[in-house]
Amino acid sequence: MTQAESRFKTWQKTKLKDLGRVVTGTTPPTAQKDYFGVDFPFITPTDITDFNVRYNYETERFLSNKWNAAAKKTLIPKNSTCFVCIGSTIGKVCLTKENSFTNQQINTIVANPQKADFKYIYYLLKKNQDDIIKQYGGSGSGKAIINKSTFENIEFLIPNNIDEQKRIADILSAFDNKIELNNKINQNLEQMAQAIFKEWFVKNPESENWKKEKLNSLFNFIGGAQPPKAEHIYESRDGYVRFIQNRDYSDDSHKTYIKISNKNKTCNEYDIMVDKYGEVGVVRFGITGAYNVALAKLEPVKPFYREFLRFYFLQDNIQKIIESTAIASTRGSLNQNTFIGMEILLPSDGLLKKFGIISLGIIDKIMFNKRENQKLASLRDLLLPKLISGEIKLQ
Repeated sequence: MTQAESRFKTWQKTKLKDLGRVVTGTTPPTAQKDYFGVDFPFITPTDITDFNVRYNYETERFLSNKWNAAAKKTLIPKNSTCFVCIGSTIGKVCLTKENSFTNQQINTIVANPQKADFKYIYYLLKKNQDDIIKQYGGSGSGKAIINKSTFENIEFLIPNNIDEQKRIADILSAFDNKIELNNKINQNLEQMAQAIFKEWFVKNPESENWKKEKLNSLFNFIGGAQPPKAEHIYESRDGYVRFIQNRDYSDDSHKTYIKISNKNKTCNEYDIMVDKYGEVGVVRFGITGAYNVALAKLEPVKPFYREFLRFYFLQDNIQKIIESTAIASTRGSLNQNTFIGMEILLPSDGLLKKFGIISLGIIDKIMFNKRENQKLASLRDLLLPKLISGEIKLQ
């Protein structure tokens, strides 16, 4: 028996439907208002961010117990694997955080615990994303579709021993557990900085020596640049720089690079970046490179304004003002005119510098965790195909 034959002695070809129940979602009739509520998340492809974590979605809509009574067969339990099977976002994959429903663009695998480990199913589909799309999903255009029958009959070579599946999934999960923990820590750190900002500058402002200023006088609004797509490459190379798009702040899996040029608009990981289109006014930071036309940099006229401005623009009420002002503009986008007429009570320089030191310490910790996550994700993605394919055999 060859080494390869020995490696796969305990592996067998298995159809997806043999690992668990496949459920295709459905959308409730919009006219039936009482089908919508707060009881169950309603997952759609746009809710899935396709990022480096397993439970990578935030639902905008929720459904009611009445819908559950009407469509109980399509209810999917916690820790089921959702796979987008229709449309331009075909191939997105996530695990469910709780009992949920999906729309008709998603097929979900509810693991049979006697036949498959639920985490293994997730990693199996994650590893085979591209192959499934190419073989069964057509071009990936808006008409791409993998119907339920096709999806549940896709075959994979997998360990027939559930304990071996779990060992593989546990190794990969160790990376994702740490990534998700770091993300949670970062959320808490950002909330901590926002709490300090609100305490100092919103709830109990020490307004002595503060002065009223025009908001747009505190920073320069610098829009991005857009080289032709033909000049984009998709691997790092000498003479090229990371080309940053809005999606890159939530999905690090599609890196693009462009030639270094004086025409580029550049930012570092600490700069305040905002969306000009889409999620207008959303604050971004954490990537160094050249940014595209959908982003703008808010460059403070004095360096110690930066952290104050960052958390000023992160406030929910300010986000709503910016969004409504931008939507009301001719092009429905953020530009330097958006801020005309907006005024701010500017704290003293001493207080701004003090907050800047505290905030920068928090931002440094957030950036450290983000860099660690990138390393963890790279190691996980290196191991993923080797473990799922059996190239690395566990003892």
